[in-house]
Amino acid sequence: MNFKNKIITLIIFASGLLSADSYSQNDGSGNTGLSFLKLGVSAKAIAMGDAFSSVAEDATAYIYNPARLNFGVKSNVILMHNGTSQDLYTDYIAVKFPLGEDVSMGIGFFTTSVSDIEIRQIPGASIGTFDSRNLSTGLSFGYKVTPNLSLGVTGKYLYEKIYVDEANGLAFDFGSNYVKDNLSISLVFANIGSMDDLKNAASTLPSLVRLGGSYKGKKDQFSYDIALEGFTVLDGGTFHVNTGGELGYKDFAFLRLGYQTSYENKGFTTGVGFKYKAVYLDYAFVPFNNNFGTGNSISLGINF
Repeated sequence: MNFKNKIITLIIFASGLLSADSYSQNDGSGNTGLSFLKLGVSAKAIAMGDAFSSVAEDATAYIYNPARLNFGVKSNVILMHNGTSQDLYTDYIAVKFPLGEDVSMGIGFFTTSVSDIEIRQIPGASIGTFDSRNLSTGLSFGYKVTPNLSLGVTGKYLYEKIYVDEANGLAFDFGSNYVKDNLSISLVFANIGSMDDLKNAASTLPSLVRLGGSYKGKKDQFSYDIALEGFTVLDGGTFHVNTGGELGYKDFAFLRLGYQTSYENKGFTTGVGFKYKAVYLDYAFVPFNNNFGTGNSISLGINF
């Protein structure tokens, strides 16, 4: 490899790490790749601090816990767009529907991108730009074993591209959920799989575990949902405690707040939501530390 190619390769590698690390601090980022697989989806979940594996009742279960596909409305579609600092954009679309009385299926499409990353041979003017893109898409199945216990599995195809280099992979998520009255407890193992080589080496997937619990209730015209979740990447990740809560009024307006521990660049999360009949619209706001800017997420859900 000549000097010019070495410089370009170094810039590409550094840019890829930069775009991922705004979300992956203390999450085994030095040991694993495809950091987008640790990101949350839906403005509601993000506003509640990603403490969502025991809460999801719509098509977000494709990401958080496939065992939760059997909860909530039978059929649902959700779309989300998230923009953060460093021009990192995340988009998510998913649908869930029943296959039988005790079986539900989900289909998800999750992608992130960083556009117009500059290429330089030496310090000075840019000689061009390139994009970095990641994709996860696949199928989820949830099965209600008993009235209280549900199990689920997700199989997903993974794709990453940095400059002209591409790689493909396969991974699986395994979820469980136990409910008793208004209490929900979940355990999820996610991103179990592998990638092909990207140029000369394969990225290690951020295999992770979620252990969460939530409690929901209602009093007069108000509803509430509180959640607590432990989250860690198995290969060198710090243990995070995610907490979140939602207060609803007349099943129309919702206020949400969350907190995530042990991140260098984020902590509090917040957001609002509105629901009218079968349609709901949610917004989440995440302020980052250390001049990383803010994260803004908006999602639209339709029940049918």
